[in-house]
Amino acid sequence: MPIFAYRCRACGEEFQTLVMSGETPVCKACESEDLERQLSLIAAPAKSGDSAPALAACGAPMEACCGGGACQAFADA
Repeated sequence: MPIFAYRCRACGEEFQTLVMSGETPVCKACESEDLERQLSLIAAPAKSGDSAPALAACGAPMEACCGGGACQAFADA
């Protein structure tokens, strides 16, 4: 059950939601189903076996994003 980021085409609301198999998400603001799934980035595994730095949804390292890890992409999560 992945979490996806969406932008509503009807009202412009951006949100993230857990999507279960067979479900169609709806906008939290206007209940429209006319949604555009947004690109979300994840950290790739490091070649050395160590953890790679986490990336924010904007693609910046979490410690550099939005003032030290408080990424606005996850503000409503």
